[in-house]
Amino acid sequence: MNFPPGQVVAVCLSSGGIPRLPVESAQLTIVGFENDGHRYEEHYNPKRAVTLLSQAILDHHERDGHKFPPGSAGENITVNRLDLSNYEPGTRLRVGSAEIQLEKPWKPCHFKDAATGRSQPNDAGCSGWFASVVREGTIQPGDPVEVVSL
Repeated sequence: MNFPPGQVVAVCLSSGGIPRLPVESAQLTIVGFENDGHRYEEHYNPKRAVTLLSQAILDHHERDGHKFPPGSAGENITVNRLDLSNYEPGTRLRVGSAEIQLEKPWKPCHFKDAATGRSQPNDAGCSGWFASVVREGTIQPGDPVEVVSL
């Protein structure tokens, strides 16, 4: 099956927890993004090195004209034009100069806007992915996201 490429909307980092904030670019290593922290020790896991979420999920949680920006769910990479629900564990994606492997669906607990402090539970049960890093590289907004293998 041939999927059209998606695109990186944002790369987001934090010292731990949510929200993560967008950066211009970031270096992805085998253990995750440089300068990205995690709140809980169990989050330091090679199969959870990076989290992905679709922009459509953030848009879905818009209420009363209030949008949640990238990083609001704690995701590292926000993508557009890529329906993450089409994929299974083991799918490999090329993101920028890096390659990742989808490991396990990830359901964020809630969304938090850094600018307003507004928070909202993920009551729709929307999910993204935990992924491992197959090949290290730099990722930045605008980079293509392409399926390498299913």
